[in-house]
Amino acid sequence: MSKVTLSDDLNSYNTKALIRAKVKEVFSEFSAKIFELANEDEVIDSKKFEALSGYKSDFYNEYCSQLKGFFDSSTSTFGKRPAKNMFLTYKGNNYVLTKQGIAEKAPVTISLYSGEIPGKETLYDVEKACLNYAFNKN
Repeated sequence: MSKVTLSDDLNSYNTKALIRAKVKEVFSEFSAKIFELANEDEVIDSKKFEALSGYKSDFYNEYCSQLKGFFDSSTSTFGKRPAKNMFLTYKGNNYVLTKQGIAEKAPVTISLYSGEIPGKETLYDVEKACLNYAFNKN
């Protein structure tokens, strides 16, 4: 069962700006929670995050947006189409973040990935993103 806990007052954050700031502030905790849920349920999306954690799906969506933004900005994406799949590693496990469509608001899933990472794909380290957010807090 779930071991990672998040602040009890998160559901009182009701604007996009507040949610964005809070996710950035506790990015490591959101990473731990979301990947813990992905390990337990194998596939997590915003609805499952809300049902399993009790927190608004807006937090999951914002987390995924910040995670994709962090890795997209760390590699050259000029002239490239946004990737549908992004391969991630976190605490020794591999995951795939999949955007379910091309629209900005398209649903995003995170799931365990046990296969071979395709040769042309980059494996992004979520723990490095957590460190970057921890040391670059404003």
